[in-house]
Amino acid sequence: MQQTLSPPSTTQFRETASGSHFVQPAEPAPVDGNVGPSDAPSSAGFTALLAAFRATGGTARGDDVARLLEDHGLATFVGLARLIAASEVFGFQWRATLWIPMFQFDMRDLSVRPSAGLVLAELGHGLDDWARAAWFARPNAWLQNRPPVDLIETQLDQVLSAARTDRFIANG
Repeated sequence: MQQTLSPPSTTQFRETASGSHFVQPAEPAPVDGNVGPSDAPSSAGFTALLAAFRATGGTARGDDVARLLEDHGLATFVGLARLIAASEVFGFQWRATLWIPMFQFDMRDLSVRPSAGLVLAELGHGLDDWARAAWFARPNAWLQNRPPVDLIETQLDQVLSAARTDRFIANG
């Protein structure tokens, strides 16, 4: 069955009287509603990742995140690369663009939330960037079929346990 998808939207950063905010425009769901993030890059998977991360801050292009971090005096373009290399945050590539799920940052001041780095450490290095993003976005059986991204700030211990279990199963 062929699926019809609308083009993905991008997150926009807006300055308001109450502070800085990321805003991601609403995006229609796939026609059959069954597309989810997969471990292999695809247009449907990319759209599903954008949708999965929308409620927790959305996604932003890596260049935009680097500029925002620099504007807030937190890091430079090189600084974002160092955060990624140190597995403090992660991003995924789609069509030659690095995308950063924004749940990894505190939206008030753009500081890095340590929870994502802790989970990344539990997952280990066996997953590529796309598979990591899919892991955070997909419903997880160890979390009562809730996506880890939805629980990372409220039930970190359970998310860490799910990551540890999934790493153990994957690595044997």
